[in-house]
Amino acid sequence: MTKYILTRIGASIGVLIVLSLLIFFAGRGLVQGNPATIIAGSKASPETIAALEHQLGLDRPIIVQYLDWLFGVVRGDFGTSPFSGLKTTEVLQQQIPVSFELAVLSLLVAVVLGVPLGVIAAKRAGSGVDVGIRVPMILIFAFPGFITGTIAMLLASSLLTNLYSPTYIRFEDSPIGNLQTMILPAIAVGIPTAPLVMQMTRAAMLEVLGQPFVLSARVNGLSNARVTYGYALRAALPPILTFVGFTFGTLIGGLLIVEQIFSLPGLGRGILQSIGTRDFVQLNAQALVLAGSFIAANLAVDLIVPALDRRIARK
Repeated sequence: MTKYILTRIGASIGVLIVLSLLIFFAGRGLVQGNPATIIAGSKASPETIAALEHQLGLDRPIIVQYLDWLFGVVRGDFGTSPFSGLKTTEVLQQQIPVSFELAVLSLLVAVVLGVPLGVIAAKRAGSGVDVGIRVPMILIFAFPGFITGTIAMLLASSLLTNLYSPTYIRFEDSPIGNLQTMILPAIAVGIPTAPLVMQMTRAAMLEVLGQPFVLSARVNGLSNARVTYGYALRAALPPILTFVGFTFGTLIGGLLIVEQIFSLPGLGRGILQSIGTRDFVQLNAQALVLAGSFIAANLAVDLIVPALDRRIARK
């Protein structure tokens, strides 16, 4: 078990280092524009721009810039934005809780809807109940996030004026106010995600329901609920949890449209702003946090799943 844990942690660290390299170079290559020119203004003299580039370290070889940045990240120093003058860690401390909370609430909505529906569809596979669950869920999944977000915003403005707060409120300032701010965005993201969870649950349950131990449990007279939830669902949890962990990681990185619609000051919206201002310092930190969140979510699942199935740790 110890070897399994160390192997997973080591692999996650290696992947994160590779991603940091890709993030740093992709940010410089994909986002066009010179930060020094933007800061100094288009009418600034070449000498002024060159001096500013030297001050920001942009005149050094890019591999040197990357190594300096990486060593700073290891020390917990993501740098200071040349545009706002704020330390990137201060900006991240404001943005991370917003995106993390929205991802957790959205995933909760998806799991609460998707897992029970997936279990029911698997138990009634091929029946009208199965079709009646899967077809609407597929239709819901076909709606892009910006459409569900826009619909939720319209409903909030017309029907839920007393339950929804359009101004973001931090949890520490008002838990109830924070929930009023986050519930509709969470629903807008969670409902289109629920079909994926439902389909994964259904597939995992179908595989387990045909296993000999499930048939033996039925023959021994155990109740249908105990067989389904006490045995079959527990045996099907490893692939479901793996998928949920993967989904959580992708949610954190894919909330920018919903955050933009609902004016939430999260990482996704922050990345759009950093791209618009060519703020590479802040953009690199935000992208690295998203990558780290995705890796951490999947690492957590990798460490939890063996507790449900010891055979995985022995492989």
